[in-house]
Amino acid sequence: MKRLCFLSPDMDHARRVVADLKANGVAEKYLYALAKYGVDMEDLPDAGPESDDFLEAYKRGVEVGGTTGLLVGLSALAFPPSGIVVGGGLVLLLGLWGAGFAGLLTGLAGAAFPSSRLQAFESAIDQGQILIMADVPKGEVDKYESLIKAHDPEVSVEGIEPPASLIPK
Repeated sequence: MKRLCFLSPDMDHARRVVADLKANGVAEKYLYALAKYGVDMEDLPDAGPESDDFLEAYKRGVEVGGTTGLLVGLSALAFPPSGIVVGGGLVLLLGLWGAGFAGLLTGLAGAAFPSSRLQAFESAIDQGQILIMADVPKGEVDKYESLIKAHDPEVSVEGIEPPASLIPK
């Protein structure tokens, strides 16, 4: 899959393009729309997890927390506290606990910030444009790009790789 990102100048244009993409085979679960706070987007697909940095921060937290937990467990194995027998199970347990705890905390912190992947579009969104994102098959990128440009030949369509979901679809 390839994610196509483009800015729509207004809501009517965004609705027409989204309807056209749906009519040409893009499922609604692969369409996302993002506008500035307060804009009514009742019939456009929600940006969902694309609007904040929860998933990116969660992944970083799992990596750092798991590594830290494993290092603490290995330290306890090498230098056991007096009177306590430390085994490999504790090392694994500390690694998993560190990954889960740090992932949760950093994910919650990341949810408070707008998506860093979409910073290039931030000023245009603040000016009232609507960001439309569509995940399309890599072999059909040209087809969907021309479909989008049929609505507005001036539109700039950018392709980015969609983030891999933590839970497979």
